[in-house]
Order: sequence, then structure tokens, then C-alpha cells
Amino acid sequence: MKKIHSLTLLSSALLLACQANAAGTLIPEMSTMTVSTAGAGSAVIAENASVAYSNPAGMSYLDGDALSVNLAMMDLGVHYKDASDPSLDSGNAGGLQPYGSLYYVHQLNDDVHLGMSISVQGGSALDYGTSYGGALNLNDLRLSVMQFNPSVSYQVNPKLSLGAGLQIDYATFEENLLYGQANVNTDSWSLGYNLGAIYQWNKDTRFGITYRSRMEHDLTGTFNSSSIKVDLPNVPDQLDPSISAKSGLAGLNVLNPRQVEVSGLHQLSQPLSLVWSLGFEQWSDNESTRISINGNNVTQIARNFDNVWTGALGARYQLTSRVRLEAGIGYASSPLDVPEYQGADLPVDTQHRYSIGVTYQWTKDITFNTYYSYVDYGEPEINNDGMNGQFDNSNQFFGITMNMAFN
Repeated sequence: MKKIHSLTLLSSALLLACQANAAGTLIPEMSTMTVSTAGAGSAVIAENASVAYSNPAGMSYLDGDALSVNLAMMDLGVHYKDASDPSLDSGNAGGLQPYGSLYYVHQLNDDVHLGMSISVQGGSALDYGTSYGGALNLNDLRLSVMQFNPSVSYQVNPKLSLGAGLQIDYATFEENLLYGQANVNTDSWSLGYNLGAIYQWNKDTRFGITYRSRMEHDLTGTFNSSSIKVDLPNVPDQLDPSISAKSGLAGLNVLNPRQVEVSGLHQLSQPLSLVWSLGFEQWSDNESTRISINGNNVTQIARNFDNVWTGALGARYQLTSRVRLEAGIGYASSPLDVPEYQGADLPVDTQHRYSIGVTYQWTKDITFNTYYSYVDYGEPEINNDGMNGQFDNSNQFFGITMNMAFN
């Protein structure tokens, strides 16, 4: 059988390494400041400037200007266990990663507010090393998506508020693969939009809905590789195992899906309120990932993603005039259940969230919210990229948000 040029082997390795990255580009804890309720109420809670991101319509509930600053840390745990050879297991490929976000709202007049959000949409930083089962296709990576989100709200009447925003994403993707002998460095800009509405049913109940458009990132940059021979037992007669030293331009695509979320807030009594959210993420739009090298030899691979459904339920209890306790649980269905389509970059499964937090009223115009959330990312199986085993994944989030009002 005719051997395929070594460039195809390199492009195939890149594709396999990037196969699941899109599923790691959305981590809601990084941008939506309802972490303490596991995301419950994110489309309807309107207490500080962070609502400019979560639902721009909620800016109409703020009296005057407002600023929110969030500083946080996540502790990502990703462990691979090989089904047959313990020497191919990995340690923890994750670790501690700091991040932050900034939100500002300006009241233009009685009916119109302007907002700006700067936040990390998601991503991952992983380091497996060069001795685990998937070292051919991935050694370490860093994927990050930063969003600038200017927005506007308009209060139609005392019950209804509307909002809209422009999403401006900057994504970067850096990766080492082929046992540390090749690297890729790419980035891209992408534009989208978001919409929101909040309806005040009565003094104790209101509902909110948000929509965020899909964001397509066509990442472009450079790749470099050293001369290397690799072992590919699954396709021994189709790929030349030799890769000569190469450098040039690389391109690949990453998709953030469109999202819809509906939330409710119910003041059950003077100290106790209940919040909830239901959401949908259209991951099935991501039909394939494509990659190009030096503008040609384009290859693509089917993604097989399913749509994701999310739900969260939370409660907030006003313990004293200054202290409010918050807690919540959340769920997200898996975008990928087929082991043959999983990838080591961020293997995905059903997610379960467990969160707590405290809001402290320091002065009339300044509050602090501290939060902790544990997210179980599941134990997805993989039979792909020369790997046959199972992952054990989780994440923890610790953070504090300072909210200031300027009346």
C-alpha cells in the first residue's frame, strides 16, 4: 500500500490532539458570578455589575454605576489510568490555575445602562509529560479564551427589561506533542452577540432568559517539529512512521456553541430565596475539526458531539443584616459518550456541581462574595489516540468578588 507523506502523519497527530479542545472552552465558573449557587439564577440575579455579562437586561435593576472585580483560583484534576499497562498511567495533568474577571456598569439615564465585561470564557492547561499512553498526540497544552463583552440594557416598563451585547473573543492555543518533539502556537479573534430579558412577575418572583451566539475560532499560527520516528500499531501500512523536521503555518478550528438559559428567582420569605436555571448548549453544531499545514493538506475528523442540557438549583439565606449564606447544586449532560471519540486534551463526561458561598455587606456600597465549588467531571472512558483506559476528572474553584456601587 502506498505510504502517506509524513506531513499527513503530523497533521493527523495534531488533529487527534485537538479533538476535544472545544469542549474545554466553556467553563462557566470563570465568567458567570453565580458560582456559590452552582450557576442557579445566573440569568435573573441582578445585584451587581457582573450582571452585565450573565444577563445584560439585569443592568436595569442597578441604581447608578457599579463595578465588580473577581479574583479566583481553580484546581483542575485530570488523571489517566490505562486499562492494561500501569506504566502508561499519568499523574495529575492539571493543577492550580489563577484567573480573574472585571465588570462595569454605567447608568446613562433612567431607562438605559451601558456595561463592559472582561472575563475568561474557559480553557485548560494540562501537562501529561512524555511517558503516558497518549504521549504521541499530546504532551502539554494551554488553551484560553478571553472575552470582551460591551452591552446595553433598556427598561421597557417596570416589569420588562431587555439587553444586548457584542462578544469579542481572543483565543490562544499552545501545544507540545510527538513526545515533546513538535509544538504548535496559534491564536484568533472572533465576534458574536448575546441577548437577554428579565420579567418581574410580582414583587417576589422574576424570570430571566439569555442567549449567546456561537463563536467560531479559526486559529492560525506556527508549528515546528524535529525529525522523529513513531510507532503506530493501529495503522502500520498506511502511514510512514518517519517525520522529518518541519516548520511552517498551522490552522485549526474551535467552536463555542450557542447557548440558551432560563432562570427564576423566588423570594419565599424575608430571609430565604430560591433560584434555579435550565440551559441548552448546541454542541452538535461542531460536526468536525479541521486542520491545515502551510495552507494545504487539510484534514478533518468527525466530532460526534451531542447537545448539552444543564440544570441548577440554589438557595440564599439572609442570616443577618450583613451576612447571606448561599448554596447550590448543578448538572450538565455529557457532550460525548463514545470512547473512540474522546481525547486526552480534555476528556468530557457528565458534570455535577456542588457549591457554597457567603456574601458580606461591608459598607452600604461595598459587598464581598466568597465562594467554593467542587465540580465532578466524571470518569470518561477512552479508546483512541493509542490510549485504552479511563480518566478521573474534577475541578475546584475558590474565589472572592468585590462589588462596588456608585450612587
